[in-house]
Amino acid sequence: MKLTLSVSEQRYDEICSELTGLGIEIDDEADLILSEKVRQGFLTVRNDKGERLSIKTEDIVFIESFGNEMLVHTESECFKAYDRLYKLEGLLAGSFIRVSNCALINKGFIKDIRPGFSRKFVLTMAGGTLVDVTRSYYNSFRREFNI
Repeated sequence: MKLTLSVSEQRYDEICSELTGLGIEIDDEADLILSEKVRQGFLTVRNDKGERLSIKTEDIVFIESFGNEMLVHTESECFKAYDRLYKLEGLLAGSFIRVSNCALINKGFIKDIRPGFSRKFVLTMAGGTLVDVTRSYYNSFRREFNI
């Protein structure tokens, strides 16, 4: 059996050795994810060097997914996460809203909302990144912002 570990850096080695002792392989590409209880207001991610970090959810501008890979964008950096987008949507409910099948945005970082073609919006996020609100999420987005 293969598992991805999504735990704090402090507990990673301890949990990894316990699981490997039981014959469980730790692999970041595994379909199953073992995560510890989420610390309220923080998300465990990896930087470009593969180091595990906890970042404040209030610093996250938006999250996008590409297959099994989740990219967590702050104003200055991009990190990888290994949870599923629907799980993050539930954890971050309130300050985040789903705008497409592959993106969650932090409502506090929207700088501009422009209408697009065919019942879409184009959002300019902090840092200048453009994110599309797709047709499937158009009505819920309008309700959320009373547009």
